[in-house]
Amino acid sequence: MYSVGQRWISEAETDLGLGLVQSVDFRSVTLYFPTIDDVRTYAVQNAPLTRVVFKAGDKVPLQDGSVVEIDEVELIDDIAFYFSSGRSISEIQLSGSIQLNQPVDRLFSGQIDNNNLYELRQLSLQQLTRLRQRPYYGLLGARTSMLPHQLYIAQQVTQDSLPRVLLADEVGLGKTIEAGLILHRLMLQQRIQRVMVLVPDHLVHQWLVEMIRRFNLRFSILQQDDIDDAKDICAPIFGGSQMYLCPMSLANDPYVAHSMTANEWDLLVVDEAHHLQWSPEGADQGYQLVEALAAKTPGILLLTATPEQLGVEGHYARLRLLDPERYPSLEQFLDEQSTYQSIADLASALSDEQPLNADQTSQLQAILPDLASEITAEDGRQRLLDALIDRRGPGRAMYRNTRHGVAGFPARVPHLQQLPAPELQETAVNLQQALYPEVGQPDWWLDDSRVDALMEIIKGTGKSKIVLICHNAATVLDLEAFLWEKHGVQVAVFHEKMHLIERDRAAAYFADPDQGARLLLCSEIGSEGRNFQFAHHLVLFDLPFNCDLIEQRIGRLDRIGQAHEIQIHSLAFDNHPSARWQTLVHEGLNVFSEPNPTAQTLLDLHRDEIEQAILADDSLQPLVERLAQERVALQQKLEQGRDRLLELHSCHPQNARALAQEMSITHIEDEAELNDFVDLFADAVGVEVADLGNDCVTIAPGDHMLVPELPHLPEDGFMATTRRDVALARDDVQFLSWEHPFIDQALELVTKGPIGNAAIGYIDNHDHQTGDCFIQIQFVANCPAPKRLQVERYLPIDAMHLTFTPKGELKVNEPELVGFVLPLKKSTGRGLAEQRMAEIKPLLHKLEKLGAGQLDKMIARATSKATEAYEDRIQRLRALSEHNPNISPALLADVEKEGAEVLDAISRAQLQMDSVRLVFCG
Repeated sequence: MYSVGQRWISEAETDLGLGLVQSVDFRSVTLYFPTIDDVRTYAVQNAPLTRVVFKAGDKVPLQDGSVVEIDEVELIDDIAFYFSSGRSISEIQLSGSIQLNQPVDRLFSGQIDNNNLYELRQLSLQQLTRLRQRPYYGLLGARTSMLPHQLYIAQQVTQDSLPRVLLADEVGLGKTIEAGLILHRLMLQQRIQRVMVLVPDHLVHQWLVEMIRRFNLRFSILQQDDIDDAKDICAPIFGGSQMYLCPMSLANDPYVAHSMTANEWDLLVVDEAHHLQWSPEGADQGYQLVEALAAKTPGILLLTATPEQLGVEGHYARLRLLDPERYPSLEQFLDEQSTYQSIADLASALSDEQPLNADQTSQLQAILPDLASEITAEDGRQRLLDALIDRRGPGRAMYRNTRHGVAGFPARVPHLQQLPAPELQETAVNLQQALYPEVGQPDWWLDDSRVDALMEIIKGTGKSKIVLICHNAATVLDLEAFLWEKHGVQVAVFHEKMHLIERDRAAAYFADPDQGARLLLCSEIGSEGRNFQFAHHLVLFDLPFNCDLIEQRIGRLDRIGQAHEIQIHSLAFDNHPSARWQTLVHEGLNVFSEPNPTAQTLLDLHRDEIEQAILADDSLQPLVERLAQERVALQQKLEQGRDRLLELHSCHPQNARALAQEMSITHIEDEAELNDFVDLFADAVGVEVADLGNDCVTIAPGDHMLVPELPHLPEDGFMATTRRDVALARDDVQFLSWEHPFIDQALELVTKGPIGNAAIGYIDNHDHQTGDCFIQIQFVANCPAPKRLQVERYLPIDAMHLTFTPKGELKVNEPELVGFVLPLKKSTGRGLAEQRMAEIKPLLHKLEKLGAGQLDKMIARATSKATEAYEDRIQRLRALSEHNPNISPALLADVEKEGAEVLDAISRAQLQMDSVRLVFCG
């Protein structure tokens, strides 16, 4: 079968070119591939190799660079000799760079794929076309609940040029999720590559987990060791990755700041941006760094739950980072704000169906003279409100949703316990000892009344799941040991010393409704970024001296979609600093009963006084009453300043619900189609898929894969589900969607390589003569344009399908045949193709030219579609910019430039034959 000197091609790696047999024995065959100057050894029994023997009329390149046309072929001792113009050429002399990837070349050189690969290729092309034409492409693949306000913001922010926006949703509404959705969509569309995320130190791990688990985005964390190593050799810090998470404490290092600003970034994200300090007199280090980055970075996302925390001046400081031309001075901004509140009040009245007073009526006529008369018409208020949002809203600079406008949050029910203190813990010398009295105490659990209270909670909550959070990992481990050894209670644990995979397993164990643990023990850091909304009992074993961290703990359970009231069990020692802090948190700062954006502000304002009160033994009542009064006043101020116009702009209720509903329907359809695709792909390529039950599977490399490896398929595989609800409940299972990296890679593998582009099959059910042949050709639109332009929205990838029947009929875009196409053995298919080559090959070339002749019509349709879409967008932006200064000329210019680039790319499109199948009548 194999002989030294023969030319073969690898079906699995056709880009290697022609291989030359170097050695062969009864077990293996070794080929040398000149293109890569390397050898490959294959088992004789199942080598994915195809013998290459050219035929008369073929033109082939030689090693010396010349090209000859073959007149005659002769096999001598199993070696092919080609005769051209009286010259004899051994196949050894052929160029090794010959690649037989084109469908017709592969078909007639015997590189015939199985019929299922052809079907898989057609399915992949169709699916890619549907995906790229979706208006919300990039938003369905995240492991998130499809909440209307989050989807609406992500779509709005990403529809035009790279975003420069302030995301300012209230606590618990998912700013990190919104940022992740935006990042995910922009990355999938290849509109961005390099991303820098600046976060407070305590949020680094939460961001890391959220981005990996929810969006399959893997960031590199900048650590002190990286900085030290770079300084030692005077090397750049940010050269090893495309996406970085940087703690703000390290970003303030001058060496880091210089390296960061020296790099080019596509998108900058800053979490808790209200910590950046600015005044007309100057700015802190963090603000100066962000300002320098913002000046040279196209896209910026600033995240803050409290845009009012630093007052109007602080709010202006963040907006000027986004658009210094639009916000040139604080004085101008203050002038604009003085007139803005009355417009926001007008929007509130329209939205709430309130009657307009005389001032509001005249204001409406002044602002919307062309529409004011519609106030009495059906749906008139909504049209007026939409126009008001467009013309006087914040443009694309800021988005803020509040709990007033977003329904679906549960109630909180605090259960505060003040328990007898152990003797050793009656006095505390500092705040840390006061709040975490068990630290450093041997066998502290033996006489700690909080442990007994925990056991009572476990007994009193039936079969309900319970989440316990405490500050230290050591406390978690001690509690785990005690509960198991003394009470036989099985628990799951979460702490920062565990590997990410171990945490996933713990989360899965806890999430299992039947066999899982009832109690999950978490440290402060270990639980960040996790969603435990299937539980509704939360035990706060201690309380950190940070209201945001307490809110973050409660936020593990207090999420949109929580089906029960959240029972918050706070444990403290009676007549002890922990009890005094608990009282201040509940009665003074009101953190347990509801999310309170003023709590951390008040704590920061009175930090020293509160700390002294916790450690002292004096009465708390005066301080509690004063904090409560300040809190109420501050909350009233925030409510009075509530910007309904901004809220309505941030989430247009009807449009947001319609978007979420459409995406939900699409997701249900995707689920069934995706499961079928995974099965087809696994069967065709040799990937192993095993059903685990509960709508979960494992996907792992097979022993004989068609390709050597898939980068997004680990050696030990991974668990996955196409069910969104299962993925949200189980962090150890990946959420498989059409946007998942593995699926995206599978579609790329199938459609960009030669897999399935040449096949032969047969049908039994027909009314033709035995041996008659159908010819099927798939054409694709090849458009040399950056993926960020998304030309496929207008020019479909699966451009045209031709079927030529045995009766000479030509059918366009009707790929289905009368009978089901059955597979043929490769040897049989090769024989049939060789027998009919003289007849079929000219037909294929004729059909290819016929298909290419349709290119102008396709370009015209795509041009018309793109022109209409961009003209609508540009006209709308122009109209808005006349009334709304927040619609910047730069935004309009970006959209115009993108439209011109898309039209230019479409004009240069080519139509090429992608795949061919011969279907014989049996």
